This record gives sequence, structure tokens and C-alpha cells, in this order.
Amino acid sequence: MDEVIRTAVRSAGLDPEQGSTVPAGSDPNKTGWTAVVEKAAAQSEMKEIRADLERQGWVLNPHRDSADVSRGHKRGGWYLLVNTRGTTQAPSNSPGDSQTNLTMTGLQLNLSDVPLSEITLRMR
Repeated sequence: MDEVIRTAVRSAGLDPEQGSTVPAGSDPNKTGWTAVVEKAAAQSEMKEIRADLERQGWVLNPHRDSADVSRGHKRGGWYLLVNTRGTTQAPSNSPGDSQTNLTMTGLQLNLSDVPLSEITLRMR
């Protein structure tokens, strides 16, 4: 899962090493990455990440997401939320006025009978 995130981040022209990650081994069912990015570029970077996830076989959640704030994807038992708001797991340097956090949060869940839209709502 971490390689999926690194590949998607690189596709947006970002260096995965410049962000913070969920520590390896902390929870095998959870992963994530976040970085402080310029607000002016955040939307296009998020679109590039989402496009790469779809190339990797992730399915976009068509319900209840905001195209310019967050998008949920799923593949197998993993659910991945890509968003540009909030400060969860923010790097040590907090965003300034012209910056925002770009975050990817992945959860492995056994919720095969729960629609993705319900999971996305609970993650917000």
C-alpha cells in the first residue's frame, strides 16, 4: 500500500520523502502520507494523484465527495481518501496562508457489505 501512495505522489510531481508518513508497522491496516503544499497547486496535484490511482486500478467513489476537497477510492479491502484540508499528521512545519495540507489516508477494512459512500462519510 505504501508503494501505491509513493507512486501516486510522484505522478503529481511531488517527492514522497518531503511529506510525513504513518510509521511503518504502527498498524498494518492503516497507512498515510501528508505534506504541506502551495494552495495554488494543491488542486492540480490532487487531480494527478487521483488519476494515477485510477491507472493503478483504484475505483473512484462517485457519491458524496467534493471534487476539489476530497475523493475516496477503493481497491480490494483498502479504502484511500485523498484530500486537501485538515491538519491530521501534519509535518512539523504548519501551513502558512498560501499553503495547505495534501493528505492521503488508507484503511484496510472488512466492510464488503457497506457502500463506499458510507465509509467516506465516517472518515470525514
